[in-house]
Amino acid sequence: MKRLMWGLVVVVLAFSCKSKTPDGIIDTARMGGILFDIHVADGYISTIYVPDSARKVASAYYKGIYKKFDTDSAEYTRSLNYYYQNPEKLQEMYKVISTRLDKQKANIKHADSLLLKKKFKTDSLKIVKKFKADSLSIRKKMKTDSSSKVKADAQIKKKKAQADSILNTRKNGDLKPLSVAVQ
Repeated sequence: MKRLMWGLVVVVLAFSCKSKTPDGIIDTARMGGILFDIHVADGYISTIYVPDSARKVASAYYKGIYKKFDTDSAEYTRSLNYYYQNPEKLQEMYKVISTRLDKQKANIKHADSLLLKKKFKTDSLKIVKKFKADSLSIRKKMKTDSSSKVKADAQIKKKKAQADSILNTRKNGDLKPLSVAVQ
């Protein structure tokens, strides 16, 4: 029984000695979420070229982030200063933030590649339709004699080579606007 009591005392002391976040300071998990959102917002805001617009957008984003995490700018600033004083905790938070940012970047890259594949398919269909329309137009203008047929076949073959070239170029990653590619 005494061993059980001593074991319980040791466990209680171990948990009570674990460093807790002081009152008035945002805990590490919530602070990490806030910092992640702020860095994402800052990344977007840095793309806004008009300073006044950027400030307005930033203000709205920061207010939204504070509301999302049920905090305010004073508590955030106080907490950030606390974590600056405790760099090991801040470093741990930034490891998690960095991992989340890398994961989000990979997800965005994957989504972009899916969109490019869909756009390629759509553009490919447009190129094929344009080729078929051009071929029909050439055949309609063709006269019934054999020399006219040979010329028409040569024009159609040239159009097909152009369409195939555009499709192959676009398939290999050179994604020029379709309006430039199809003339």
